Amino acid sequence: MEVGDRDNFGGRDAYHDWVLANENMARVLAAKGYHYQFVFARNAAHTDRAVKQQTLPEALECIWQSYPVAAPKP
Repeated sequence: MEVGDRDNFGGRDAYHDWVLANENMARVLAAKGYHYQFVFARNAAHTDRAVKQQTLPEALECIWQSYPVAAPKP
């Protein structure tokens, strides 16, 4: 999960604050014992290219860490 402090910038209220929504989701996932990754990006808007470039490799490793590896075929 990733959220930037400028996500949905200018439209924040009790129902549209993406930062708060993501923080709440992280809190719930932690309380239920789920493995998750939460990235808060400062000065970043929605789908910020620099943030994606910095976080995508680690996010993919996190997702695939327990993915079974097939034996090579002869």
